[in-house]
Order: sequence, then C-alpha cells, then structure tokens
Amino acid sequence: MDLSVPVVLESLAKAGAAVKALNTWLKKANGNSRALIGELKDNLIYLDLVAQDEVELSEVIEKISVAEYKRLSKEGFDFNALKRTKVKQYPSLASTDLASWPGKETQDLVESIYEKINDLKIRYPHVKNNSKYRWPTRVQNIRKRVWLLLKHVNS
Repeated sequence: MDLSVPVVLESLAKAGAAVKALNTWLKKANGNSRALIGELKDNLIYLDLVAQDEVELSEVIEKISVAEYKRLSKEGFDFNALKRTKVKQYPSLASTDLASWPGKETQDLVESIYEKINDLKIRYPHVKNNSKYRWPTRVQNIRKRVWLLLKHVNS
C-alpha cells in the first residue's frame, strides 16, 4: 500500500520510532495522562502489526482499546492538558489529508483518533468483508493522526 506521509511526520513513520516516542512521553507523564498515553501506545502497536506486519485486523481488533479514553471523557479530563498549544502549521501538511489540523486543539486531535478507533472496533466485526470499507486505509489514517499528535506534543 502506498502511504503518503507528510515530511514533518516521516521520522515517526519509521518502524518503531513512534512507539519509542510514546515510551519517552509515557515516562514523563503521570496519572490520567500516563494511562491514556499507555493505551494509545498499545493501540499503535496493534495498528502497526496490521499495517507493517500484515497481521489481519480481525486478529487484533478486540485488543485495541478505548477504555481509558472513555473513562477519562466521562470524568471530564482536559485532553488539552497533554499539550496546551494548538497544532502548528507545518508546511508539509498542506495538500494532505492532515491539512485541516493546524490551529486545532490537542483535544480535537485526541478525540478524532479515538473516534476513528471506536468506529473501527464497532464496524469491522460486522462489515469486514464489505469492499466499500478500506480497512488498511482506515488503519493508516489513525496511525497518521497518532504521529501528528506525537509531533505536536514534542514540538
């Protein structure tokens, strides 16, 4: 599959680089932030298995989790606490599927990631053989948003 990654995210797209970045972020975090980052890291590992190692999505879909995100949402957690500034305008995001993200808040990006993960978990078991759902593309889109979150948090 051809994966178009904006230049600003290329280093995180390399095998294992995003997981290492999540581990570094995880070590610095505490409490609820740490729980969310840990869940995000595990989810990215499962998505990487699908995208890079050709593991069937059906083998990992039940292991992908939204539990911490839902718990924190219910408790009113401020996802902007992960990074108070808005997503920067990186020139290489222009004319990509991530072009709309500059200027948006961290919370918007986290919510988008988890909405897409939750949608995947709900739909895939029921319509996995329907050709209108391009599962590999959906997996890649989630991964790219996670990479953007990492770039945003580390900038």
